[in-house]
Amino acid sequence: MKKVLALVFALMMVFSCIQIAAAEEPIEIEFFQHKDEAEVDIFDEMIQVFEAEHPGIKIKQVHFPEEEADTILSTRIQNNDAPDIWNTWFSQEVFTQADEGIILDLTGSEILEPVSEKALNDTAYNGRNYMIPVTSNFMGVFYNKTLFDEKGYKIPETPEEFWALCEQIKADGLIPIAAGDMDGWNLAHWIQSIIGEYMPNYSAEFLKIYDGEMTVAEMEGIEDVADIIVKRSQYVQDGPLGADSSAMLALFVNGEAAMMANGSYWIPSIDAAEPDFEYAVFPFPGRTKEETLVQSNADLAFVISAKASAEKQEAAKTFLSWITHEGAKIYIDATGAPSCLKNITPDTSKYSLIAPYLEEGKIFRMPYSGRWADNTYLDYTVAVQNLTDTGDKEAFYSEFNDALVNNGKPETYVD
Repeated sequence: MKKVLALVFALMMVFSCIQIAAAEEPIEIEFFQHKDEAEVDIFDEMIQVFEAEHPGIKIKQVHFPEEEADTILSTRIQNNDAPDIWNTWFSQEVFTQADEGIILDLTGSEILEPVSEKALNDTAYNGRNYMIPVTSNFMGVFYNKTLFDEKGYKIPETPEEFWALCEQIKADGLIPIAAGDMDGWNLAHWIQSIIGEYMPNYSAEFLKIYDGEMTVAEMEGIEDVADIIVKRSQYVQDGPLGADSSAMLALFVNGEAAMMANGSYWIPSIDAAEPDFEYAVFPFPGRTKEETLVQSNADLAFVISAKASAEKQEAAKTFLSWITHEGAKIYIDATGAPSCLKNITPDTSKYSLIAPYLEEGKIFRMPYSGRWADNTYLDYTVAVQNLTDTGDKEAFYSEFNDALVNNGKPETYVD
């Protein structure tokens, strides 16, 4: 009898240990992200620090390049296999996900307490907050600081000064601007910053185009934008439409090109490619110094799946609350990205000429963001590439107009 009781007691102990082990099994949440490859290691570092402080939660990072990620994510959502967390930006895709109950409404959540009021307002949809903005980005002109110092090149403050600088650099036997126009998004992103700066009424005029009241050719400032695209083609390397964004980056960091007109999201890639490379950024000049503005949008932003289990949603909230309260410092220190968080201040030394515009609100959101359908962007990109190739402005106006009209006014138009 004693042996039987001992066996029963032993079995009970084993069963109890199994229960305890099961209870202590960490919750795993999937973080799906499509930032640049250079940022995978940064997120891994963040995850390592978080997991050390929160042993009950495991974060599985899944990364795909941006050109693949949207399709993969959309397919997974349609197949009821959405990740628990993913990074996103202010777009029609997010609006649809909110309307269809795919992402959580986080309005009033303590996760958002450190986020600046402006960032919350800029990323709100129908007055609600679904996105967790952590950093913003900006568009500008990256320049080889060592070269500029050696040659005595002056930072331009007007368009005339910018093109004169390009001419001077070209005369010195260098490529003025590195281009990667094969990747249409890479070219189109920068051109949108020119649209925002040189077409002051673009938002209201887009609506008129959707309603058939005007055409792109009649928009204020469209000729200035087309002229800039054409003029830029004189100062990039030969065959820019045959070069992708990686080739653009290599030309810049290798010192073959003096400048690279693009977004702050390239900072981690520049630093990874050539850690000792000295560079900085200035704003592309508006018509006058006083009219110069900078395009800036939320860049690193997270959403939480509304389809995840309650347990995983709570774990995801714990992770993202850690990010907004302290963890984002790792990311911001590593990338130099402008912060959307009141409690974390970035190092702005690389973009000290851009920072005052961000601080003083001399900015605008990407014209595409909330004002075009997603397919419009693809068609518009081709129109920009064609203008780069042919210099045919009239064809550009027509193709841009078709991109808007054929795809139609977006379901949600955000002014």
